[in-house]
Amino acid sequence: MKNILILTTIERAFYSSVIKYQLLEPFMELAKRDKKNKYTYVGFIPINQWTSRGGLIKNFILYKKYRNQLKKWLAQNNISCSFLPILFPLRCKHFYLGIVWLILYVITSLPILFYIILRYRINFIHSRNYPASVIVYIVNRVLGMPYVFDMRDVYPEKAIEAGIFSKQSWSYRLWKFIERKLIKSASYVITTSQPFKEYVQSNFRQSKVIFLPNCVNPLRFKPDSATRQTMREKYGLSDKFVLLHSGAFGTPKDLFLILKYFLHFKTIKQNSHLVILYGMGKDIPYILSSAKKAGVKEEDLTVLSLPPDEVPKYILLGDIGLHLESMAIATPYGIGVKDGEYLSSGLPIIVTKWQEGIAPLVKKYNAGIVIDTLMDSTKSEEDLLKNYDIVQRNGFKLVDEILSLSQNVNKLGEIYLK
Repeated sequence: MKNILILTTIERAFYSSVIKYQLLEPFMELAKRDKKNKYTYVGFIPINQWTSRGGLIKNFILYKKYRNQLKKWLAQNNISCSFLPILFPLRCKHFYLGIVWLILYVITSLPILFYIILRYRINFIHSRNYPASVIVYIVNRVLGMPYVFDMRDVYPEKAIEAGIFSKQSWSYRLWKFIERKLIKSASYVITTSQPFKEYVQSNFRQSKVIFLPNCVNPLRFKPDSATRQTMREKYGLSDKFVLLHSGAFGTPKDLFLILKYFLHFKTIKQNSHLVILYGMGKDIPYILSSAKKAGVKEEDLTVLSLPPDEVPKYILLGDIGLHLESMAIATPYGIGVKDGEYLSSGLPIIVTKWQEGIAPLVKKYNAGIVIDTLMDSTKSEEDLLKNYDIVQRNGFKLVDEILSLSQNVNKLGEIYLK
């Protein structure tokens, strides 16, 4: 019997939809099949993330409600859940830990991890992200405890993209050294795309690498013509052909890429309309001003801020899902959460060729189109519109065979149900 600890650190672990649906929901489904092992979920959360600026008491009460809901949801399948405050880092922007923050984080967090191991009698750890895996690695060296390194992304490179490290900095060099140690000592390494898997295998000679893409639950994201009609009528989109972007932008350049592409698409289909679903309402003025600057007319754009649980019905506003990213260091290695959500909801997707995780799958299944950011030709878009129903059905097949929750759980089972 394994007593498995599912650990994440320095993430908003009690109100993140990514944590809930990409980490915890697959484990919940796995627990339904697994009558032998025991699962415990623990989030180490910096003190500053227990509230938000402005309305501290109000937000603490709200987040407590989220924590209780998540605990109750996990308890349905006998998964224990705890959220523990840690001192460092002091600010959200320090998720990418420089040398000083890393030392302080390890010194203060490692004793808490040893306490959790003793309390729950843990003998195996599923470690999500690099910061969590640093302290898990030390436990592995001290106790010999096996662990899975759930990488999610290339942390040192993402820190460069975020402007926290430079490639010549000591912090970057230290993390590249740590990365090698984490990968080589892990029992299994989880990556989110096939190119990411190949990167790990070729650079670190780790054979036990599993491709576990961001998944989608087709019971949550599904075509619903009645809801679609109601939603489109609500926002005056009944006679529009809607290109939809959901979620954050990968890099600061991506918003302008999306706006530019929309103008390109509108030359092909004149009744096109752009919908942007974005979680952070405070950024909407910036999105609107950027659209005006790019030449997108006010009547051709709808920007909506909504909570994560509302996303499934709002995606139904769209006819096509956009996942356009400029070329950046980490771009080739990921498959976005939005990709499966679009396809499962019946939206063919348009992606840029730099996205080597999803682009080959879109081509293989003919589930959308892959574009170059130069956007000189309109043939691909015209073919997509002409064969829309076929492409839509192909998207469902891609979800069923690669991106569905059930496929994700099957791959987790290769690790934990042996």
